[in-house]
Amino acid sequence: MKKKALVALVAMGVLAGCASSQPPMTAEQQALVAEMQKAFIARMSAGTPQPFQREAAKPIQHAEPVNAMSEQELADRITAVRGGESSLEIRRVRDGLIVGGAAYLDPEGEITGFTANALTGDIVYSLKTGKNQITVKYLFSANLSEPVTLGFAVRNAENISFTSVTDKKLTGDDITLTSEGVLITRNTSAFHYKPGNPVTSVMAPDNYHVTAMQKGDFGSTGYLLLEKNEGETKGIAGLTNLVGSLGETVGLSEADGYMLWNAQTGDVVKLDISTDDKDVSVGRGCTRQNDLVNKCTSFDSYESLYRQDGTRNRGHYFWRVDWMTSPQGPYAVVQEAGSRKINVIDLQHDERVTVLERTLGIASHDVTQAANGTIRIEAQMGFSKEIVNDAVVAYSTGMQKLAAAD
Repeated sequence: MKKKALVALVAMGVLAGCASSQPPMTAEQQALVAEMQKAFIARMSAGTPQPFQREAAKPIQHAEPVNAMSEQELADRITAVRGGESSLEIRRVRDGLIVGGAAYLDPEGEITGFTANALTGDIVYSLKTGKNQITVKYLFSANLSEPVTLGFAVRNAENISFTSVTDKKLTGDDITLTSEGVLITRNTSAFHYKPGNPVTSVMAPDNYHVTAMQKGDFGSTGYLLLEKNEGETKGIAGLTNLVGSLGETVGLSEADGYMLWNAQTGDVVKLDISTDDKDVSVGRGCTRQNDLVNKCTSFDSYESLYRQDGTRNRGHYFWRVDWMTSPQGPYAVVQEAGSRKINVIDLQHDERVTVLERTLGIASHDVTQAANGTIRIEAQMGFSKEIVNDAVVAYSTGMQKLAAAD
């Protein structure tokens, strides 16, 4: 500190000495020298630790929407782009969506998911626009050039928050898209945001909770997929439950781990799927015994859509339950009885018909819907593929056979 002060004084002396050997300075020159002296002292003092001064706490600033539009304005924008006369076939792919046979891409980011109503051509999709942020947009299948932004969702360690461009705010555990807007789900409840309308809420029945992922369209069908709460069982009861779960997984006993629930009417359709099927297991401390067997010291289980090799975890409910509206009403295509059966279910009447069956299990299946509402099923049956070109027709044929058998 003393050394720096001494250097500062010497420098000031040098400046003064230089000035004294010159003709008298003008007022402007004297002001300039004074500024130079102040700047020099400030630079020398900058390296000296100063007493810490705590800033006064500032009030938290909440981000306000920039030029937030009204709900009516947003609804009018959507109506303006829905001018096409016909919709196109919409298909799901791992990296986005295909509309009318062509891949649809958004220049603002990678498409991470979507939900669509094939009959109306309405599509709502999400794209990644930040580390923990997605943007939600509306798209009409016959007018792909003009998507309409609906809002933005941000996930943190505790929850996910959606803010619409009209400044509607919804917070919950997960976000699901519908063909009409956005569904924010919590453990036992859900909130549906539909542009131009008030936010609506629903409460799940006792002993069930809303699944984190919804493959069907709540907007056009009114149905949500619910999962049965898992209770902790111990002792003999726990062993009995373990044996029962194994039977459910391989299709030897009937499960009721999931159901499709109509949030407006309260109607339920229980599904023969076990809650244990959504998990994958990873061995630890494994030693190779032979070409077919590894001996492991322990196993860890966790929920996942995919296995370690990148293939689908075909037991997960997301791959097993599709539901959509059709000209004949809402229908579901569900893989039940372990992996042995693919059933088509009339949700309005809670009646089902098995359209595909294989004792050793159906490896995988995909469900698509044409623009006219026809539901198509393509399944991998061992080494061969089987196709149901019209699931509703197959259902009707099956019901007629059951009626004739009675």
